[in-house]
Order: sequence, then structure tokens, then C-alpha cells
Amino acid sequence: MLDARASRPHRRGMVEDVQSIIEIAAPREHVWRALTDPELVPLWMGCLRFRPEAGHIFYLQPDRARRAADDVTGAIACRIEILDAPRRLSFSWGFPDVPDTFVDIRLRNIPGGTHVRLVHSGWDQFDDYESEEVRGGLGRAWHSVALPRLRAVAEG
Repeated sequence: MLDARASRPHRRGMVEDVQSIIEIAAPREHVWRALTDPELVPLWMGCLRFRPEAGHIFYLQPDRARRAADDVTGAIACRIEILDAPRRLSFSWGFPDVPDTFVDIRLRNIPGGTHVRLVHSGWDQFDDYESEEVRGGLGRAWHSVALPRLRAVAEG
């Protein structure tokens, strides 16, 4: 049996970022609070130990039982890189045993609310086929789960 990936060239370079945009019917300051308040962040991002401080490490724990037990086993380590209230939150995204990628969330006032733009970048350090499935899954998760939850928290 042949592995189709084995015959593909190993390319690095122009790998697309994961991008998602959502509009929230709440003032930017409310969205910023939902984005960075340690009591609210777990409601939309499923993380542990979040503190809005540059350099702080927090964990994304997809396993609900481990998250409930504050167990970071198998969690994704994230480090806050930029905290620019109420405009921008950026953090590294550290899958175990691979180079970090980066999440950048920017907030902009619009009539009736806030424009939220998320870009998850850093994929060009991987071969295309190595990151394709992960990027696709994260794109769906950011767009269909996390950002709608952020909207619900901010508008609630």
C-alpha cells in the first residue's frame, strides 16, 4: 500500500493562516472584558489558569473532565504575547513537541457593536500536509464554536 503523502513534495512556505471574523452586538469594552476577564474566558475558550498579563502562560484543555480538575495533562500551553486593551490580544499556541503557532485577536468599533478578527498564524514552519488537517479543524473550531461563545458571553 502506498502512502499518498509520501509522493507529495515536502513544501514549506505559503501556508494560509486560519482566519475568522465575527461581529458582536456589544461595545468593544464589553467584548474586551469577555476576551480577557479570568472569570469569563473559560466560558468561551475552555482554558485553565488564564490571567491577562503579558508573558503569562495559560492552558487550553479540550478534555472537560481534566479541565474541571484543573489538570493540564495533554493541554495546549499558551503564552500571552500582546495585551493592548481594548484592541488586541495575542498569544502563542504550543502544541506538545512542535513549534508554536500564534493567535491574534483584534477588536474594532463598528456601528452597533464590535468587529472581531482572529488570525491563527505560524503554519508556514510546517509542511503543507502536516498542517492541513489541524488548520482545518482549528478554523472550524474558532469560527463555529469559540467565537460564537465569545459573542454569547459578550452580549449576555
